[in-house]
Amino acid sequence: MQNNYFLGFVLVVISGLVWSLGAPLVRLLEDAEHYRLPFLIYRGITIFLVVIAYVLLREGRNFLNSLKRIDIWVVFGGLVLSLTMFGWIYALTTTSVAVSLLMLALSPTLSAFLGYLILGERLSRVTLVNMVIVVVGVIVMVWDAEKSSTIIGATYGFFVALGFAIYTITIRHNPEIPKLLTPGLAGFFSVILASILLVATGGSFEMPPINLGISLINGLVIGVGLILFGLGAKYLPSGELVLLTLLEVVAGIFWAWLPIIGIHETPEANTLIGGFFILTAIIFQGIATRKQHIIPMP
Repeated sequence: MQNNYFLGFVLVVISGLVWSLGAPLVRLLEDAEHYRLPFLIYRGITIFLVVIAYVLLREGRNFLNSLKRIDIWVVFGGLVLSLTMFGWIYALTTTSVAVSLLMLALSPTLSAFLGYLILGERLSRVTLVNMVIVVVGVIVMVWDAEKSSTIIGATYGFFVALGFAIYTITIRHNPEIPKLLTPGLAGFFSVILASILLVATGGSFEMPPINLGISLINGLVIGVGLILFGLGAKYLPSGELVLLTLLEVVAGIFWAWLPIIGIHETPEANTLIGGFFILTAIIFQGIATRKQHIIPMP
C-alpha cells in the first residue's frame, strides 16, 4: 500500500541522516589510526546494547522466540556488516570523509545488481533513471578527488559499499523473519573480531577519554540508524533502499565542512556539484513514492 511504502521511504531517509553524523565523529578521534581496534570494540558494544534493548522493548516476552527464528541469513548479514564496520573505520582514518562517502555511494548500483541476481527484483524506470543520476553525480565528485584520496582508502571504501549492499540483500531475504537482530549481531561480531586482533597484536583496550566518549556516541548513532533502516527496509526494493541512504553522503560531507564542528574539510566545487545530482535523485525518488501503489513486504 502507498502509505506503508512512503513510511519505509521516510524511515530509510532518516536513517541516512542519522548515519551522516558518524563519519565526522570518527574524524574527531585523537590519534585515530592508533585506536581503531579499541574504538571498534566499544562502538560494537554500544551498537549491540542499543539493538538488543530495542528488540527487548518491542518483543517483550517473545524475545526468546525471536532468537529462535534467527536463520543463516541473519547470521551471515551480521558477519558481513561487522566486516563492513571495520572497512568503514579504516577508510575514514586513511582518507577524507568526502572520498570515503563517495565510495559508499557505489552501494546502490551494487545493491540493485545483487537484488536482481539473488532476489529476482526488478527496478522501476524511476529508480533506474535516479541511479543514472547518482552515477553521474559520483563521477563528477570523484573527478578531481585524487589529491585528497589514497588507493588504500578508496579500496576500503569500495569494500564497504559492497559489504553494505550484501547486508541490504540479507535483510530483504525472507522478510517475514525479523532482521533487527542482524545489526546487533554485527556489533557483537565486531567486538569479538577486534578483541582477537587487539590481543594478537599486543595492543591495549584503553583509549583517551575523548575517544571513549566518541566511540559510545558513534555506536548510538549507528545503532539507531540501523534500527530505522531495518524497519524501513521491508517496504522497499534493494536498489531503492541504498539509493535513499545516499543522503548520508551529502549530509556527511556537509558536517565535515561545517566550521563549528571543527573538522574543516572543505569540499571541492566538483564535490558540491556531484552532491547536487545525488540530492536531486533522492528528491525524485521521494516524489515517486507518493505516486506508486506498491504492496509492501510483510
